[in-house]
Amino acid sequence: MDDPLMAAQLEPEFVSADGWPRDLQAFAMASLFWGGFLLVRAIFVLRAGAPTVPFEDVFLGVKFYADHARVTMALQAIIFIAFAIGILIHHRWGLILALLYMAQVIAGHVIFITSNFGVESQRVHVKIASIESPIVLLIAIYIWYRTRPLLREPSV
Repeated sequence: MDDPLMAAQLEPEFVSADGWPRDLQAFAMASLFWGGFLLVRAIFVLRAGAPTVPFEDVFLGVKFYADHARVTMALQAIIFIAFAIGILIHHRWGLILALLYMAQVIAGHVIFITSNFGVESQRVHVKIASIESPIVLLIAIYIWYRTRPLLREPSV
C-alpha cells in the first residue's frame, strides 16, 4: 500500500474503539485458550507421548519431571491466562507480563539448548527447541512491535 490515505482508511478496521489492535486481542484469545489447555493438561496429567514417558515440562531452561513438571506447567498456564486477560481488558500490565514471559521463553530456550547440547539423551529435545527458537523469537518480536505504541501512550 503506497497510498497513505488508503492505509489510514483501513486502520480503523484493525483497531478497537480505544486504540488497541484487534490482532493483539486475537493473540490474547489464543493465549487464553492455550493457558487453559496447559492448565487442564497439568491438572489431569495429560501426556504428549506414551504412558511410559514421564510427564515433563521445561521452565527457565530447566527440565522438570512428574509433580514438579505439573507445578511449572500450571504456573506457566496461570501466566498465560493472566496476561491474556490483561490484554483483553486493555490493561498495560498484560502487555508487560506478555513481554516478560516471552523474554523468559527465549532465555529458557537458549539455556536449555546450551546446557543440553552434548547430552545424548536430550538430543531430540535440543533439536526441537532449536526448531522452535526462531518461531518463539518471531512471536516475541511481534508482541514487542504491536505493544510499543500502547506502552508509550500517557496513562489515562
